[in-house]
Amino acid sequence: NVGPYLPSTSTGPPYPGAYGFSPNLVLPLSYEWNVALEKSLSTDQALSITYVGQAGRKLLRDVGYFQPNSNFQSYFYLTENNARSNYSAAELQYRRTLTTRLKALASYTWSHSLDNSSSDVVSGTNTVISAAKDYASSDFDVRQSLSGSLIYEAPSLRSGLLGLATRGWSFDTVVVARSGFPFNGSIFVESPAQGYAYIRPDIVPGQPFWIRDPLAPGGKILNSAAFGVPPVGPQGSEGRNDIPGFSLAQVDFSIARKFSLTDRLDLQLRCDAFNIFNHPNFANPQAIIPYGVSQLQSTSMLNQGLGGLNPLFQEGGPRSLQLSLRLSF
Repeated sequence: NVGPYLPSTSTGPPYPGAYGFSPNLVLPLSYEWNVALEKSLSTDQALSITYVGQAGRKLLRDVGYFQPNSNFQSYFYLTENNARSNYSAAELQYRRTLTTRLKALASYTWSHSLDNSSSDVVSGTNTVISAAKDYASSDFDVRQSLSGSLIYEAPSLRSGLLGLATRGWSFDTVVVARSGFPFNGSIFVESPAQGYAYIRPDIVPGQPFWIRDPLAPGGKILNSAAFGVPPVGPQGSEGRNDIPGFSLAQVDFSIARKFSLTDRLDLQLRCDAFNIFNHPNFANPQAIIPYGVSQLQSTSMLNQGLGGLNPLFQEGGPRSLQLSLRLSF
């Protein structure tokens, strides 16, 4: 008999908490378009220019209400279609075959991603955070990105043991440099119903966001004098994602050797060195105001702050090596 172990429930108010959906909820829409122009400069080099656009409409956005009325003891989350996004990018790519064994590729992208919610969840205290006022650069917006690569297939000696030892080697180098992700300050607010939200602080006019500090990661720290606690209301005067974050610069190097076992069977041994020069790349500060210096400076490498995948496979970490063996058929 499982009856004694089941929690008691009630279909009548007051509810401890609930989730709801707008009665007019529809599927989100995404529109994409692009145009490209490519020109061959000679038999061994080419230049391409591409414009890429994307627009998201009627995207999902959860708004959290804490004690919206007497029917709810704590929270009520409502899913609506009041989020939108826009993306525009200009991409330049240059390709050249320097020799029969050496190839080069360089790419530059200027882009801007804007939205009023970079995830489906937006919390509010007793007053909803406005979807219209939140329209700004996306959490993942990268304004400028530059990358380049060199691929070299080493020649082998014609015969003998040296020919066997030098056959099938290749070397790859990838250079990446980009601007940082934007962010904004936050204030942790508790509601009477034990709910919480992160709201934006006030901006103090005339104060810079960053101040130089040679002892801080990345050589700078957020200026605590630039932020203030709003005297009234749930949201301060600071705009969303108005602070430029830490940039990224990294060089990767790979060496590989391919063994031809049969006409259709190849074995490749590969070693990849990520961030081979061990250049430090930092994640953005938590920027929680006014909870101390640890919230105003970076506390981790960039790969630890990206989230999602295992940090070992994210860019922006310390130098790391990877060995792999691949069988192709």
